[in-house]
This record gives sequence, structure tokens and C-alpha cells, in this order.
Amino acid sequence: MPGSEPETVSLIAPRCDIVLGDTGIRIPLGLGGRRPREIPYADITHQVAASRGFWLGTRRGIHMIRRRRFLASDGPEVLDRALVRRLGRQPNGLTQLGRITEIDRLAQGPHSLLATKLLVLVCVAVYVLQLSDPFVTEVGALATAFVREGQLWRLATANLLHAPIGLHLHIVMNMLALLGLALIVERPLGSLRTLVVIGASALGSMGASYVVRYEEVVGASGIVMGLAGAALCLELNFPERLPVWWRLPRTLFLCVLVVEGVLGFVIPVVAGAAHLGGFVGGYLATRPMARSALFGQPAGPWVRRMAWSVGLAGLLALMAAVPLVLRSPSALERYGADLLHMPEAETWSCNDLAWRMATETDASFEQLEVALALAERAVAQSDHADPDLLDTLAEVLFMRGDLEGALEAIDAAIYLTRGERYFVEQRRRFTGDRPADDRPAPPLLPWSFRDEGEGEFFGEPGITI
Repeated sequence: MPGSEPETVSLIAPRCDIVLGDTGIRIPLGLGGRRPREIPYADITHQVAASRGFWLGTRRGIHMIRRRRFLASDGPEVLDRALVRRLGRQPNGLTQLGRITEIDRLAQGPHSLLATKLLVLVCVAVYVLQLSDPFVTEVGALATAFVREGQLWRLATANLLHAPIGLHLHIVMNMLALLGLALIVERPLGSLRTLVVIGASALGSMGASYVVRYEEVVGASGIVMGLAGAALCLELNFPERLPVWWRLPRTLFLCVLVVEGVLGFVIPVVAGAAHLGGFVGGYLATRPMARSALFGQPAGPWVRRMAWSVGLAGLLALMAAVPLVLRSPSALERYGADLLHMPEAETWSCNDLAWRMATETDASFEQLEVALALAERAVAQSDHADPDLLDTLAEVLFMRGDLEGALEAIDAAIYLTRGERYFVEQRRRFTGDRPADDRPAPPLLPWSFRDEGEGEFFGEPGITI
């Protein structure tokens, strides 16, 4: 009741007690608790006495007082009971306590995190494929030139690929971030709504990458930022409906987002536009779905349709890429035709695909026409000065039955390398001195590396992540 004596819950530090007055609670913040803050009761959204201490949620953020800071061992429980009494005396106190009870009920419901766990499982499986077959990365990465040729599946598959850098750091960081953010996004939204957020984030991320014309992009970082956008949407718009442990410290969270955003446009290997696009997509997708989710309502028909659409789009994207990964001759032929239509196609791309068509498929004579055009283009772009590219051309010609052309190309490679054994063994294979199906194992390094850096190495371009 108004005018009642303040209640005090003692902390270990002197003159840093928690005081519950008529209209608000004063809690000590900062180092040593020397910075008291008055919080009106009307701003309190949730409170919990937990094993680690006392959690207090407000419309502007969260506060946590560790149990060891209380003078009495049951200090958090004493504070919880006292705060409930004080809230009950406020004009709208019973309504406020009812909302806190609803939040407790929401927090205790089943939370499977199915959508995020499924995404993590798919990303890990795809990454294992990448390690065993580098062509998976080439087929699925977001490359704007290929998207313009109609390979729209890359807008989805690029989100599932990761660059194999430094102890697998790229995928480890993204998967941990996905699982961590799922605790504060998928639990309140549910799996169907989270799947919609994931789809919007993926499309926003790769869509932005396409607009700014990144050369190549892979990674689930855009989806991670989409979940961060969803978390921020929940925190800014619906703090009064969230359990306190489903929230992040608002100021710290905003600072981390700003720093990450700046670094995304400063560090060359980080696709800042992809992160920004994913963040915006996740935030916008969350806004219309959050209220019904936080009031415990099941996902509506339009949400279910959107979730099914996301799942179907992902499945279709994977199915479109599978024939290439399995080395279907017809799929590789179409892929090669797209490459030939691209004036900006890299030499390494043309050579790699020509070699795969000649050595990893049972391509017909007509299909090898595309491989021949790719190999000739690569050799021309290198001014006939790279023996590895000449070797690919020789292989394609040999598979097409053009022995004279194959010998001419391999002889040029032997001349450039001063008789390097691999190329000599290739020639013996072409002339019949070695079985045609006994292809010598190619050296581990390209000739430009083996020849102490002479010439230009047409290696795989850097991957933007």
C-alpha cells in the first residue's frame, strides 16, 4: 500500500542493498554495485529466482544479480517473494503478475529447435561432401555470372557451403552461432516460423550478394545474421512477452551488431552485403509473426505455406545441383555451355570442367565438344604457356579419338616442362606404350608451383565469406 516502509534485501557489499519502495525497486549495478538504479514496477516484465541468482527483465533490458552477492543463501527467493508482493499492490499489478505467469508458462513449453538443428545437420553433411569433392563448392557457391545464366539454385545452396579454412573455423563458428541464436529465436517463435525466418535470411543474404556482384560467396553467416535480426526484433518490439533468459543485454547486443556490420565491409574475405541482407530479411520476416507466437497461438495457414515453400525451395535447389555433383554428362554439358556464354569466365573454371568431363564421366563425342571448347579457351587465355592446361586439352582430344591433336598438345607440354615425367607418361599412354585406361596420377601441385613460380598459376579464386 502507498506509504508503506521500504523493504530491503541485503547484499554482501556494504551500502549496496536492494531496496523495494512504493513505486519501484532500486538495484545496485556496475562494478561493486556502486551505481544504484531505480526501476519502476510498471517496467518490470519478468522475474526469476534461479540457481545462479536473481534475473530481472524490464522493458529496456535485463539484469542479473548472482547468488553469491546476496548476504543470505536464500536471498534470490526472498527478493522474488518481496517483489511479487510489491507488484500486487500496484494499480495494474494483478494484470502484470498474470502476464509474468503467462511468460513462465511459455518458457516451460516444448522447444525442440527442430528447424535450426535440421539446418545445422544439412550444413555439416554438405561440408563433408565439400571436403571429399571440391567440385561441390564450385557447383553450389553463389556466383553472380552463373545466376545470370539461370542457375538460380545457387541462391539457396550457397548458404549451406563453407570455406575449409583454418581448422574448419568457418563452419564451426557459424554452426555455434546458429545454435546459440536459436535459443532466443526458435524457442519463442517455434520451428515453422523460424523456418520462414531462415528462408527470408538466406534469400536476403544471397540476393544482396547478387546485387553487389560478389565474385563468389559461401556460408551460413547471412542466416546467422538473420537470426540476430529476429532476436533484435523480439527484443525491441516484444520485451514484455519474453522470459528474461531468452533475452540478451540490449546495449551489448547492439554494440556487437554494429561492430560486426562495420567489420563486414572492412575485412576483404567477409561479405558485408550478405550479412546485411540476411539481417534485414530476418528482422522483417519476424515482425508480422512474433505477436501470435508470443501469445501462444499456433502458426496460421500463411505461415505454414511459407514454411513449406522454404523447405520445398531448398529441396529443389539441392536436386538441381545433384546431377552435376554426380557427374551427369548431360548436366555437365549444360553447365559447360553456360560457362562458354560467360565472357568473364575464369581460366581455371574452364580447364577444371573440361578435365572433369573428359576423365570423370562417360561423355559422348557430342558432349565432349563442350569440353573441347572449354579446354581450347583455357589454353588460349594462357597463351599456350601452361603445360597443365595443355595436358587437359590433350586429354580431351584423346578421349575424342583425335590422336594427332592429343600428341601435338602433350608434346608442347613436354617441351615447356623440359620432359617432366608425368607428361611423358601421358604421351606413352596416347601412343599405346601404356594402357589407355592407365592414366598416370597427376602431380599434387600445378606446374607453375613445381617450376619455382615461373608462369602464372590459374588457381581457384578467393572465396568471399
